[in-house]
Amino acid sequence: MATAEGAKGRGRVTAFSLFGPVFGYATTLMDDRQFAYVGPLTPGVGWRVLWRMAERCHNDGVTEARKAEWIVSQASRAFICGSGVVVKLSDAEWVMEPGGWFVELGGSWCNQDVLVTGDLTVPVLGAEQIAARDSCFPQYAE
Repeated sequence: MATAEGAKGRGRVTAFSLFGPVFGYATTLMDDRQFAYVGPLTPGVGWRVLWRMAERCHNDGVTEARKAEWIVSQASRAFICGSGVVVKLSDAEWVMEPGGWFVELGGSWCNQDVLVTGDLTVPVLGAEQIAARDSCFPQYAE
């Protein structure tokens, strides 16, 4: 795990709710490697909450790489199955702030090679779209 540089792009973005907060998921292809960008969109929710969620859902002491795979799995599940989807955008600008974590997935996982987590913004989304949702399991996001 390394500190991530900032990034921005334009393309497909999925906003989805996971245990209450809304997260964004975007991907890019660079140097023949697929990058997954996942971060909170709900104001006041820091990106490390993703890692706490992964820890709570894998309390058996799994590796950071396995936690990263869990995060990518949740984003992919939202995109493919529609689980918790708030909105899918086919062409939107997004910005990942510097300072998050960059994790090599050790091969392709859910068609992604690298996970980048950090503070994410999608300017086109309105306040109602990024507001936290009700959850049956809010304790995972605390």
